[in-house]
Amino acid sequence: MRLPLVIAALGLALAACGDAPLPPPPDQPIAFSHKLHAGDNEIGCTMCHAYAEHAPVAGIPSVGRCRGCHRFVSKDKPEIQKVLAAFDEGKPIQWNRVHRLPDHVYFAHERHVQAGLACAECHGDVKSMDVARQVSPLTMGWCVDCHRGRGAETGCVVCHK
Repeated sequence: MRLPLVIAALGLALAACGDAPLPPPPDQPIAFSHKLHAGDNEIGCTMCHAYAEHAPVAGIPSVGRCRGCHRFVSKDKPEIQKVLAAFDEGKPIQWNRVHRLPDHVYFAHERHVQAGLACAECHGDVKSMDVARQVSPLTMGWCVDCHRGRGAETGCVVCHK
């Protein structure tokens, strides 16, 4: 009775190792350009994604963090006015997630950043992206290949809850 479950689980795991098409970039409530911010203006990743170096999640910047610059910079542009209005109304911006791992996978940004992995290794050349999009498959096979190439742990419990 348990053997079919084990076979099904292995089949799903192997399927996760294959090359699936990457998802299209999601629509966002505000047109945000990583190219403008990270590329042209050379704002580092952790200036906005402040938790990447010391927490499991990199974090999405609060409206207050955006307002910190935009109360002075480009405040008359329509997209920036949306940010400022959200701040004034006390409402968060409902960004749509670009990268998502399955619920059974544990991923910690801090461990990867502290190990010297550059953001671009997984997220691509964000500095050239007007619209953030997933560029790496983020599959089990892709991650295991990276771990092996760097001599990092590959045991099941390293990533699986």
